[in-house]
Amino acid sequence: MRRTSSKYVRHSDEGELLWLRPPTRSGHVFIKVDPTNTSSARMAMGTQQVEVGGRIPVHRHDSQDEILFVYAGQGTVIVGDERAQFKAGTTVFIPQGVWHGVENTSDEPLQVVWVVSPPGLEAMFRDIGTPPGEEAKSLTPEEFAAVAERHGMRVKSH
Repeated sequence: MRRTSSKYVRHSDEGELLWLRPPTRSGHVFIKVDPTNTSSARMAMGTQQVEVGGRIPVHRHDSQDEILFVYAGQGTVIVGDERAQFKAGTTVFIPQGVWHGVENTSDEPLQVVWVVSPPGLEAMFRDIGTPPGEEAKSLTPEEFAAVAERHGMRVKSH
């Protein structure tokens, strides 16, 4: 679903919606800004909803810095060897190459804004996500890790 009324402004219902399924994720992403819909090849930005009890698995990006801004919910974030609780209003900076992950420990969906530079994360979401109205993709942990690796992301196995 790609709907934008402006090159520069993205309203709350505008962007590319993709549903995410287990094994490692559930919820959805909304890609708002990326090289396909702007004139910049320097960054990508979107939102992600992590369902109750869901998580973003521990992983690292080979060549991207990332910022997460939590605007609803609470949980636990792992960045490097640090583990911290967070709530709405928290900002997390993740340098390239640093292991990180998020767990939704609350009784409501977790809502985060993500920004990566350079772009690339959005391409991985397109490969693992499902547009509304299509049959959901179901990936094994190994399939997910292989897709992630093609996009410069390493998933930590537990």
